[in-house]
Amino acid sequence: MNPSRRLGLMMIISGAILWGLSGPMIQWLFHHTELSSGSFLVVRLLLAGIFMLCFLFFKKHNIFGIWKYPAHWMQLIIFAVVGMLGAQYAFIETIHVSNAVTATLFQFLGPVLITIYVTMENKKLPSIMQILAVVSAVAGTYLLITNGSFEDIVLSKQAILFGILTALGFAFYTLHPKKLITEWGTIAVIGWGMLIGGIVLFLFSRQLNFQHLAKTLTISTFSMLILIIISGTLSFVLYIGSLKYLTATETGILSSVEPLVAAIVSIVWLNESFGIYQLFGGIFIIIAVIFLTMPEQEVKPSVAEKHIS
Repeated sequence: MNPSRRLGLMMIISGAILWGLSGPMIQWLFHHTELSSGSFLVVRLLLAGIFMLCFLFFKKHNIFGIWKYPAHWMQLIIFAVVGMLGAQYAFIETIHVSNAVTATLFQFLGPVLITIYVTMENKKLPSIMQILAVVSAVAGTYLLITNGSFEDIVLSKQAILFGILTALGFAFYTLHPKKLITEWGTIAVIGWGMLIGGIVLFLFSRQLNFQHLAKTLTISTFSMLILIIISGTLSFVLYIGSLKYLTATETGILSSVEPLVAAIVSIVWLNESFGIYQLFGGIFIIIAVIFLTMPEQEVKPSVAEKHIS
């Protein structure tokens, strides 16, 4: 395995673990405060975006260069509103109306959409390992969430709607910003995406009330809020950054460790139950990761081909 691919794998797996942790933490925060999804997301996006752009500014990066090119900043705004804001709002709202593990399940539908899109765009069938990884990950996620029976799923119409939007947003922010990242860097694109998304949500939702925010937050809940912002920001940087070294399909499927992490943390920390079928689901997700990280065998030229060359 070459160093760049190894780095990409480390980035996406680390990012997926951090995102898997953030779901239960957000669920805990909603249970211990009166924060709305919109208020929480405005604070999260604005603080994370400002922090990332300030970091680049003090590192003497040209963070405003992207605004000199209309084609680039138009793509950036689309990414910020549809991808960054859309995916995060739908994910957090799904947690709010259901739970962290269910939100992560719907997010994992994103890689399936990515695989279909990439296959259609390239007019090429996915490899055997990719097919096995998708099948194993989907089966594992199903078992992890349902414990082997659809009767155990009780979702409201809101949860289903926001869950589907989560999957669409996840697929979009994976595929859309690749050219922008190549040109301007991961942190700059994500930083601007979060800042723009936070400003748009604040202007249109008008949900954030600073007096209410100060009243509902205690030392412990404020600390959790900061931890969620840090872990969520790092997960986005690692996830989007891995696209430099891995394909969109690979990064999407490798993120299948997220529901496993979310389920384990929810069981240990939030005291949620875990059945035998859910255990097998976790194993299937790990197998999916193994399938995808296995290198494809290259076709070796024959003796005749070597002679001709």
